[in-house]
Parts: sequence; C-alpha cells; structure tokens
Amino acid sequence: MKTLRARLVLSHLLPLLIVVPLAGLALIYTLETQVVLTDLSDRLTERANLIIEVLEHQPDIWIDSDQAQIFITGIASNIQGQLFLIKSDGSLVASYTSDSAEQSAGMPKLEGIDTAMRGEQSVIVRYRLLNPGVEVLLPMIDARQQLIGIVGVTQTLEGILSRIGNLRSLIVIILVIQLLLGLIIGVFLARKLEEPIGAAAAGVIDIAAGKDIEPIPIQGPREIRQLSAAVNTLSERLRILEETRRRSLANIVHELGRPLGAIQSAVHILLKGTADPQVEHELLEGVDGEIKRMLPLLDDLALLHGQVTGTLTLNERQLHFGAWLTTALLPWRAAALGKGIDWGTDVPENLPEIYIDPERMAQVLGNLLSNAVKYTPQGGSVLVTAGANQSEAWYRVSDTGPGIDLVEQDQVFEPFYRSQKMQRFPQGLGLGLTIARDIVEAHGGSLELKSDPGQGSQFTVHLPLKSSQQE
Repeated sequence: MKTLRARLVLSHLLPLLIVVPLAGLALIYTLETQVVLTDLSDRLTERANLIIEVLEHQPDIWIDSDQAQIFITGIASNIQGQLFLIKSDGSLVASYTSDSAEQSAGMPKLEGIDTAMRGEQSVIVRYRLLNPGVEVLLPMIDARQQLIGIVGVTQTLEGILSRIGNLRSLIVIILVIQLLLGLIIGVFLARKLEEPIGAAAAGVIDIAAGKDIEPIPIQGPREIRQLSAAVNTLSERLRILEETRRRSLANIVHELGRPLGAIQSAVHILLKGTADPQVEHELLEGVDGEIKRMLPLLDDLALLHGQVTGTLTLNERQLHFGAWLTTALLPWRAAALGKGIDWGTDVPENLPEIYIDPERMAQVLGNLLSNAVKYTPQGGSVLVTAGANQSEAWYRVSDTGPGIDLVEQDQVFEPFYRSQKMQRFPQGLGLGLTIARDIVEAHGGSLELKSDPGQGSQFTVHLPLKSSQQE
C-alpha cells in the first residue's frame, strides 16, 4: 500500500468489506428469525388445531398409548420437528421426532407447558442466534371445560434450512457481486483521482529539478483542479522569471558593455599620451559623457532593487497638481520642438491640490515623455492633457509614434522587456515603464496604456485625491 492509487482503492473498498458482510448477516438473520419463524409459528399453530379437531372424534387415543403412537406416527410423516401428545396430568402419551430434529424422543423440555396446563394456548417463538425455533402447545378442552390433553408441536429453524437454502445462496451471491462492483468502481475512482494528483506531483518534482514542464490538464474535483492550475501558474511564473533573468543579463551586458568599451579605448589612448591637448580634452569629454549616460541605467537598477526588496520610499507632500505639471513639462517642450515634433498641452488651471512625491512623479512623467519624443517621427505630434474629478486626478501623454502591438501591451511593463515587433523599445534596459508603473501604484494610482500599431500610443496616469491627513 505504498502508492496513492492502492490507498485510494483501499479507502473505497474497506468500508464495503466491513459493511456489506455485516449487512448480509443482518439481512439473513432478520429474514430467518422475523419472517421465516413468524410464518412457521402460524403453520404449526394451524397444524396443531387440525390434530385437535381429529382427536375430538377419537377420544380413546388419550387412553391407549399404542393407538396414540400409531395415530401420531401416521399424521406426522411430513413434519420436520417434534410432535407430542401429553395427558392432563403432564405425562407423555406419544411422541414423534423427525430425523432432522435435534431433540431425542421422549418427554421434551417445553417452555410453555405451565401455560398449556392451565388450558391456555402457548405459542413461543425463540429468536435465538443459535438454533432459533417455534414451540406451539394447544390444550384440548371437553364440554365441561376440563383439560383432556395437550397437543405440542416444535420445530427449529434447522429443520427448514433446506427450504431457504437457495435464498441464502442468492443473498450471498448478491453480496459478492456488490463487493466486486465496489472494487471495480473503487479502482476507477482511484485512478481518476490519482492521475491528476500524480501529474501535479510529477510537475512539482520536475520544477524542483529545474526542468520545463508542459501545462498539466485541469481535471478532477475542484480542489485537484485548483492544485493543477496552481502548478501551471507556478511553472509559468518560473519560466517568465528565468526569461527575465536571461534578458536582464543580456541587456545589462549590452547597455554597459558599449560605453565601457568606449571608455576603455579612450583610457588606452590617454595612457599612451598624445601631443595634442585638444584631442585629450575631447577624449575626456567623451569619457565623461559615457559615464553620464551610464548613471541613469545604474539609477534604474537601484530603484528596481528598492522596489523588489520593499525599500522604496516616497517623500510625499501636498501641492497644486496643475502648477506642478506645467513646470515639469517645460524641458520636454524644447526636446520635442528641437526634433521637429508638434507639441501640445491642455492642462486646466483649476486642477485640485494633490498629495504626491513630486520627484518620483517627475520621473514617471519624464519616462513617458522621453519615449513619446524618442519614438515619434519628425512631423508627428505629442500631446499632454490633464483633468480631475471628485476621486482622482489624471494626466495623459499621447503620441503619433509606431504604437504597440496588442500582444505586447502587457509585456512592456515587465522588467527588462524590449519590443522586437514594433521596435518601440529597442534600446535601454527595459526598466522605464516597469519603474513608472510601480511608482504610480505606490501612490495608490494606476498606469493605463491604449495603443494601436501605426496609430500612436496613450499612457494615462491616474492618481487618487488624498490629503496629508488621510495618509
């Protein structure tokens, strides 16, 4: 019983092995004692009454023992038990015992003899576990209400077993068939339960061993379906995590390797020495520029690490949303116009005050506008709009760039993801939108994306209205 299937089969079969035999024994016992014995007592009582009717016309039998013995032997040839004729003084006149009866010939030990001696009918049904039976004693009364004698008929259940033997066999056969059906159903149900559990267990073992698994079929009872779905979710998350790890390493190597290579080349030239101070100055400026370009990448990695470890903190304060947004947009207007992109804003003056970390939210806005300016072609347009209602304030960055494929719209928020289809995010570590979304969610808001390939993109930041007292 080391396997799950064997134990499930046993759990189905064990109650049947206990209950069915007990139920069968109870059924046979009830049938024999309640039904058969009751019917037997009625038939013996009827037979004793018939004997009394015959004896009423032959009163000499009670006096002559030989004649009584001949009489009782003649009428009792088909009786499976004992037949007695007892005088009014309690002495035995004649008796008959069939071969199947357990008692021997002679005066039997009768439980109801005292009742019969008083002239009352005695019918006793013995519901015993061993050797149950029926005892019928009928008194014969003359016209003067005097006791003439007693007719006694007894029979045990063993005397009629041959008559109900087929019924017993039928009950046993039915019980055996029931056990076999229970075994078959138990094996079937155990297999149905064991297969999805075994598949889930095998999947977990493979995951622990670092193997990729195929999705486990969702089948079986609700709890097992939930288990299989959880294993599939775990496998998918681990797969995504592994892909993210590999992609992050590749991105880091790519993004940091190129400027480090340029810095190394410049350093080699400077170490050898050059006769032209102007060349040295240009090389140093190039090194400084490459370092400055690497710093945002390192800042992004540090910020992502803080978010993962739960150490990201916000320095929130209350400020006017419209005034903050107008000021934060100024540098990006020059960048858009310098690239030949139409720049537009629609920021109402009556926007409410809002409780945010202005530096962190400026980082979110800068990431969205940087992407919009970078991927909008010359002659395109970038539009920033804002608004508010009773529960939230929002701003939206819209562009007429290449847009983002529907399949990738969730993936662009994953760490280190860079689009390969639309070439929207071919450079960088792929952390900008991940960090932007996490900062917005840390404020209790949400970052929404709407985009169609070739139709541009819209990023909308929703921020709840709250005061410092509510924090």
